[in-house]
Amino acid sequence: MKTYFSRLHYKKKPGILDKIALVFLLPASFFYGLAVGIRNFLYDFGLAETKKLPAFVISVGNMTTGGTGKTPITAELAAFLSRECGKKTAVISRGYGGKLPLGDINVISNGENIFFDAEMAGDEPLWIAENCKETAVITGKNRYKSGKYAIDNFNSEVLILDDGFQHRKLYRDLNILLIDSDKAFGNNRVLPAGPLREPLEKIKRADKIIIVNKTPYFEDFKNQVSVLQGMLKEKYGKDSCLCDFIVDKIYNIATKQDIKGLKKVVAFSGIAQPESFFAFLRDLKINIVAERVFFDHYAYTQEDLKSLTETARAVNADAVVTTEKDSVKIRSFIKAIQPEIPVCTLKLKANLDVNDIISLIPQNQEQKL
Repeated sequence: MKTYFSRLHYKKKPGILDKIALVFLLPASFFYGLAVGIRNFLYDFGLAETKKLPAFVISVGNMTTGGTGKTPITAELAAFLSRECGKKTAVISRGYGGKLPLGDINVISNGENIFFDAEMAGDEPLWIAENCKETAVITGKNRYKSGKYAIDNFNSEVLILDDGFQHRKLYRDLNILLIDSDKAFGNNRVLPAGPLREPLEKIKRADKIIIVNKTPYFEDFKNQVSVLQGMLKEKYGKDSCLCDFIVDKIYNIATKQDIKGLKKVVAFSGIAQPESFFAFLRDLKINIVAERVFFDHYAYTQEDLKSLTETARAVNADAVVTTEKDSVKIRSFIKAIQPEIPVCTLKLKANLDVNDIISLIPQNQEQKL
């Protein structure tokens, strides 16, 4: 059902059954939009409190459901601020998908040590902690309390809110909005009839817009991106920059060794838009002899991995390959079952000019950095 709605939101030519489904969903979208509108009105006119922390707060988020590359771009910013700018940085995440109580302040990493696995922390916070060694990572429902904890305990100077565009309880100095270069805003309707978390006019809250290409076929979207950039400029007065993803490497999850020359693989993923992952593998001239899609934030079991490796053996594949986000959730299973065939991950790198983003911070805010 979740997969169907995701496809419905982005279908360019909905069929008759799709149109019937939309008719039933539109009343719910009306009331959802009304509730979101009232909430935004309260914040816009100061009737709901927005709290401020003594740190530079950056929010990275989007307007739609599903993945737009928030987590790797958050990690790229955090790594840049920690390593290049020498700033004590903390990533503040809600911790969706983890088993830790969301009402608590959960320190996933203090910038030196990681204290929880993917099952407890959630796949995205753990991935950020592993890829940003100098950055503290904290999860919890109350971002203000999490941020204050980071300041009080780790002397954090910069806080990055992962998926924070709609989280208006905490004041931010820089609001970064991500937009998918291919899917954009789908059918332009709010949930549940469309993918929008709030009406498009709220794009105006963004200080910086990044259009993200998550496929190896950026040339195919050049005209589409150009039209999108023109619309953002003309209608909302917003400039935008581009970010695409490039393949870094494929490596064995168990041994950490780089793997080259793969020709036949079994591929699986449990991310919001899995088609981009498969596209990167095919672009590397790798034949995907079997693919399996799990829903986003899927909690894998040992039997899932065993089934995938057995399938790979049966079709004489070179390896089983998944995404980095998925890999953090299956490592213990690899150790337990010790499969004869290698289980690997595709590592992508965000091709983003972080200096460009920092340079566009208003001068009075830049001085805080």
